[in-house]
Amino acid sequence: MSLLTYNESSNLETNMDFESFLWAIPFLGIIFSMSFLPLLAPNFSEKHGGAIPFGWTVVYLACVAWFFGFHELISATLVPLLNDYVSFIIQIATLYVVAGGIFVDFPNGKGPVFNTMFLFFGSLLAGWIGTTGAAMLLIRPFLRANAQRKYKVHLMVFFIFLVANIGGAATPLGDPPLFIGFLKGVDFFWFIQHLSSVLFGTIFALCGLFYIVDTILFKKETGRFAAGRDNISFIIKGARNLFFLVMVLFTVILCQFESSFEIAGQTYNYSSILRNVILVSIAVLSLKTTSKNIREKNGFTFAPIREVAEFFVAIFITVAPILSILSKGENGSLAMIFNWIAPNGEFILSKCFWASGLLSSILDNAPTFLIFFHLTSGNAAELMTTKAAILSSFSISTVFMGALTYIGNAPNLMVRSISEHHGIKVPSFLGFMGWSIGILAPIFLVISWLL
Repeated sequence: MSLLTYNESSNLETNMDFESFLWAIPFLGIIFSMSFLPLLAPNFSEKHGGAIPFGWTVVYLACVAWFFGFHELISATLVPLLNDYVSFIIQIATLYVVAGGIFVDFPNGKGPVFNTMFLFFGSLLAGWIGTTGAAMLLIRPFLRANAQRKYKVHLMVFFIFLVANIGGAATPLGDPPLFIGFLKGVDFFWFIQHLSSVLFGTIFALCGLFYIVDTILFKKETGRFAAGRDNISFIIKGARNLFFLVMVLFTVILCQFESSFEIAGQTYNYSSILRNVILVSIAVLSLKTTSKNIREKNGFTFAPIREVAEFFVAIFITVAPILSILSKGENGSLAMIFNWIAPNGEFILSKCFWASGLLSSILDNAPTFLIFFHLTSGNAAELMTTKAAILSSFSISTVFMGALTYIGNAPNLMVRSISEHHGIKVPSFLGFMGWSIGILAPIFLVISWLL
């Protein structure tokens, strides 16, 4: 669930002592319900699937009220919403609105060469404007350029792999885990210096595989191979939204200062409030100053962002116990994880890679990075030098493995929802994992072997 920023104190602090892993059942219930219910009861899932996360959230909050009291019920609801969710949804909604006002078209770009180059440059762009920003900006023109194609599912899948996830490993601007590292003292260019070989090796490998797959399917559709990039004319409308996009990025980067205040025992940063106000203002300006015709051409509706908002409100509330337990390390009920990755206190790189990555694929990758940052050292200077290999391992995994599931990174669900609204029959939760495990797992195995 990647954010552009993350309040590192939130979610990891709670007055409730979650000792038992049983508290994770509501969160896991949401994940498994969304994965298996469409297969077991497709009609029910289609009609009432949106109520499932709400139901599990009610179960979780009822247990909180029963075991901790009404006061903690209010805290369990409001703290994750006010500390994390509000900022999260405002950021991705603003990016969605701004990107929805930019109409880009490549009329003749329907071949494998064009598609491969599009994904390559999109993944590079993600490292500098963020995976969410790049995904929201590029997904519509990418789908539009391939509107006449018969086979389209692989387009969405590889777009999620490259643009919505892996490309974000270039800089702290690309993905929240690296931004957390930057805020904790890791040099801005440390990541590109130490992760570049893995990053570009993975991008080239996936682009090469995509080219093969897209070429096979393209030939199957047309019976011939087309050059793909000949006589392409470029169209862009609503260009003022590019300026708004830059404003969003600068707002996120610059609104980072320590001044805070307390309400009912909870600490809130003025910077978060200022950032949210500016972002909402940018979204309103984009809506007011962009022609409705441009948004209609983009097929812009609020349905995708509404679906994501409804889903993630349940995720943000029910994930708190798991993050709390993980933050206790070897003293928590998930101590077996940390005893596995660091027997005798010595971290094993490959195990650190897989543990942090798999947790990021179902949890928020920003707090997962933060937990491993503190567990492995907590000192940026040490992690950048004598423990550089450890920092590299969980930096790569928390960014890359967000591509394993729809919920591993917020842009994943956004791309899925937009694709559905463009008439693409997208894979189910398990269907997408079939793609991701089949394609990404071998690459991740090679990476862990090379660490």
